[in-house]
Amino acid sequence: MPEYARRLTEQGIEEFNNYLVAISEGQALELPQLLLTDERYSDVIEQDIEVDRIEFSTRHELGAYATKAIEGSETQALLGDQGFWSWLALYWFDQLCPADGKGVRKPSKPYNYILSRNYKHRPRHAIYMTWVLVSQYGDTSFFLLSKKPNERGELIEQLAARQYFIACEGIVKAASHLYYDPERKTFKRGSTSQKRKGNIRRFIAYLQQLDLTYDLGSLAGGTLLDLLPDEYAAFKEAAE
Repeated sequence: MPEYARRLTEQGIEEFNNYLVAISEGQALELPQLLLTDERYSDVIEQDIEVDRIEFSTRHELGAYATKAIEGSETQALLGDQGFWSWLALYWFDQLCPADGKGVRKPSKPYNYILSRNYKHRPRHAIYMTWVLVSQYGDTSFFLLSKKPNERGELIEQLAARQYFIACEGIVKAASHLYYDPERKTFKRGSTSQKRKGNIRRFIAYLQQLDLTYDLGSLAGGTLLDLLPDEYAAFKEAAE
């Protein structure tokens, strides 16, 4: 049943973090659902954003849902709202960090679920970054978000770690052209293999070289593809 999103208070964030620490040590604890609704741990937000506990098959599906839910809201006010994004991560935590048969979860770093005040860690947040990519690039971002909600994958690890690169539309479009396999509906085989020419790590390294002489933010995806050396030929041909 749909309900209105809220934001965790400072106390709510502290309790959520305590829970993450405890389960990372192997404790099989119940999900602290109380934090989502209790006024001691969460507040209402000024905007009416309805969400529901539906199952998402991919991160992209989650991002598309969040984009639609937030559409029409004052997104600028939400961008750095630690409590809001952390509330959403707790709300969908069963999908972001599912429990095994014994009730044990294996969480990632806390900043994957609690939006960090350290700007460098924000691209790691499971909900925030997924929403950013889908709201900005739509289906073009699918190659980065084709895994299950609890999985990230090497492609997004490499691109999202360079916040300037992930903010350049031409780079994302070129990467999608190179590494997305529409038949498999995921990234191409060999995209993340360090032994394969033109892999994602090599692509990032080449972008860092280009950044010395080009304004990457102004380059269209097609222009960037034309600048790539021969080692990317196999990925380019497979995309055509």
